[in-house]
Amino acid sequence: MEHLSGTTPHPALIAERQARADWLITELGRLAAHAEDPGEQARFRRTADSLVRLAIAFRS
Repeated sequence: MEHLSGTTPHPALIAERQARADWLITELGRLAAHAEDPGEQARFRRTADSLVRLAIAFRS
């Protein structure tokens, strides 16, 4: 993946971003599972799904 500046980011930075995205996806899933309001559950799941798609696009 090339950075906007035209350089390739350091592998440690890429790994850190992936780890943060993975953590956030997991956390959103946990929040959705524990939410009592169905609308809130759906919002957390949609947000997690969007983040998964974004993470996949960045890894490609």
